[in-house]
Amino acid sequence: MAYKYLGKSYIRPDAINKVTGKAVFLDDIRLPGMLHAAILRPQFAHARILSIDISEAEQCPGVVKVVTGKGCTYRYGDNIRDLVPMAIEKVRYIGEPVAAVIADTPRHAYAALDKIKVEYDPLPVYIDARQAMSEDAVLIHEELGEYWHLPTLNPKPGTNIANVYHLKKGRGEEGFEEADVIIEGEFNYPLGSCAALEPHGSIVWFKEDRTIEIWSSSICPFIIRDDIAHSYGVPISDVRVHIPDIGGCFGYKSDITVEQTVAWIASFVPGRPVKWVASRKEDITSTLLAHGIRTVMKIGAKRDGKLVALKTTVYHTGGAYSDTAVNVTIAATHNSTGPYEFEHCDLTGYTVYTNTPPVGAYRGYGHPESQFATERMMDLLARKLNIDPFELRRKNYLREGSINSLGERMWKSNGDIEKCADRVQEVVFSQPKKKEDDQFYYGRGFAAVMKSPKGAPFSTKGCYMKMNIDGSVSVNMGGAEVGQGLRTVVRQIAAEALKIPPEKVRCYNEIDTQFSPYEWQTIGSMFTMQGGRAIVRAAEKLIQGLKKTAAQVLRTDEDYLEYDGEYVYLRSDPSIGVPVTQLARGYITDNGITIGDLAQSVADARLPRYSNPDQNGQGSLGVTYTFGAQAAEIRIEKKTGKIYVDHFASVFDVGQVINPLQIRGSVLGGVTMAIGAALYEEVKFDEQGRILNPHYFQYHIPTYKEAPQQTIEFIETPDPIGAFGARGIGEHSVIGAPPAILNAIYDAIGVDFYEIPVTPEKIKQALEARQEKEYA
Repeated sequence: MAYKYLGKSYIRPDAINKVTGKAVFLDDIRLPGMLHAAILRPQFAHARILSIDISEAEQCPGVVKVVTGKGCTYRYGDNIRDLVPMAIEKVRYIGEPVAAVIADTPRHAYAALDKIKVEYDPLPVYIDARQAMSEDAVLIHEELGEYWHLPTLNPKPGTNIANVYHLKKGRGEEGFEEADVIIEGEFNYPLGSCAALEPHGSIVWFKEDRTIEIWSSSICPFIIRDDIAHSYGVPISDVRVHIPDIGGCFGYKSDITVEQTVAWIASFVPGRPVKWVASRKEDITSTLLAHGIRTVMKIGAKRDGKLVALKTTVYHTGGAYSDTAVNVTIAATHNSTGPYEFEHCDLTGYTVYTNTPPVGAYRGYGHPESQFATERMMDLLARKLNIDPFELRRKNYLREGSINSLGERMWKSNGDIEKCADRVQEVVFSQPKKKEDDQFYYGRGFAAVMKSPKGAPFSTKGCYMKMNIDGSVSVNMGGAEVGQGLRTVVRQIAAEALKIPPEKVRCYNEIDTQFSPYEWQTIGSMFTMQGGRAIVRAAEKLIQGLKKTAAQVLRTDEDYLEYDGEYVYLRSDPSIGVPVTQLARGYITDNGITIGDLAQSVADARLPRYSNPDQNGQGSLGVTYTFGAQAAEIRIEKKTGKIYVDHFASVFDVGQVINPLQIRGSVLGGVTMAIGAALYEEVKFDEQGRILNPHYFQYHIPTYKEAPQQTIEFIETPDPIGAFGARGIGEHSVIGAPPAILNAIYDAIGVDFYEIPVTPEKIKQALEARQEKEYA
């Protein structure tokens, strides 16, 4: 279908402020009487706190108050309430808040930290899930059985297992009896950092009237509002949360992170706002990490390549607190099938407490980690069966009529992965591969991917819409702009729905829980699909309101009227109508009162049919899907082992492209991030749980010079759920790059790798080992 404003590139309305440095981020905010906090972190990753002496710190220049966790009586968390704002009796990871100094300047606050004396009794440290799962492991949370948790979760008191998720489809593991060939593998996607340019931060103000006002670099203002209100026993209406411009997210600014800690600190100085912004080191060591998933996989297939059975065990190094990690584990587990149909599935995910920073969301939310294993296994299986890897995949793709691991029937409107894969194959594999030369080995690798939106049964996205007296439209959304171009999407969808130019639409999403419509969180690649539907609903209600007023003016019935963006007119005689600019003033209300700017509407939307899993882990957890295919062309330098990604191709079925320039930028960035995961990024720990690379000069994220040439294309199979058929795409581009690159490495040098990052040192070691084997 041809659209007037969708499928065209418009420049982002927030672009000028950001490139000129005029955007207002959290650290730019100054409030009257504002104080500053500095937070003390422990010297041990796991230890009992024997004593804390704050007396000397209290006497330091500029210090107003020194705070510890003493006296804290509440825990918090949306899924499992295992979190505390500051350590009480013990520390569980190296970045945990132990004490805080509140002072007149940041400099005075940090200077006083050195004067706090803490005595610890060290405990054993576990930095990997399987270490912490051993029978003799010391408990990280002795109170696990006492924590409130969602009824769908299954924690194991007396162990370090925060949750066990199990899914069974068909005969489960017994299904392997029907297989002719069985292969097994173990794959590791290590802990990493989301590494947004703006670190975490928050300002909290306990006011004299007992209200609480908060500013945060977060994407979940309403969760923060509700959590703080619950913790401090005040009505939700007494907590107000502001979200200024956000300098990137990629997942770890979702859920509640630093806000409860800053609120606890600020509660000791009522009447004064308290500000804390993480240093780069603190952002890595003391907020949320990503990944940490080890996947053990077993696949059974017929000799002709038909997949029969899948057994997956996910061991998730979830960190010291598991409130977000439990859901990441669940997503990784039931999506470990990748875009393939298995008749029989036995999938288990363990979220395990470890003495590492808590794991939060990361772009892809569990899908990249387990599908890394799936796509490597597909290449391994193709070799085992001596079948072309494209043909093997083609035989097993989820397509119309397929039943996925969750028991959901797939429809044509879910997307066409075969078209995506065929196009990538044509772009990358239609020409002969480059031959090895004196300097380089060359290789090509492929991966097929899928992702569902990540939400919750109750999650909604709201839209307030008002038509002004000049015919322009103001749209207020609760979604957070984190660089994904939300304002542009709102503009174009609203313009299409209202039949007016995008230049006449202004999106306001300077989020304030006092005025903004409700939004659970801006996560899971859900905004374009779900928020877009709320925009369309609001537009339809607004148009209906205009028709209602016009019906009174024209003395006719509402269903006899048409609307074209400029006029509401008689269907039988378009020359008889009323300008929208007049109707927007509101001729007559239900009470007979005339008011300007009357044409307003409110709407929200959530994913239909969404349901929590049953006892077999099955349910409508996906609802709809975005499928795609990706491929890498690489070369490996013989002398150094360095891997260069020369070309990367991505094709996704997104239902409907809203803005070609913007969607291309999203995929470009996602692929570059995933190349970082495949080749460079890993948060490293020593045996004591100390992070060895908490700075960018040690933790390498890819830059422009590492970004490859990219081919990016889109298939458009409309989705009935999303606005004008659009699906989510924000996270999907990170899923396929690591397995595609590792499949390409095998193609280049004949060596299989089962964990990332694959560094030059690992390549050189593998080549040396291969050479020794050949000599032997």
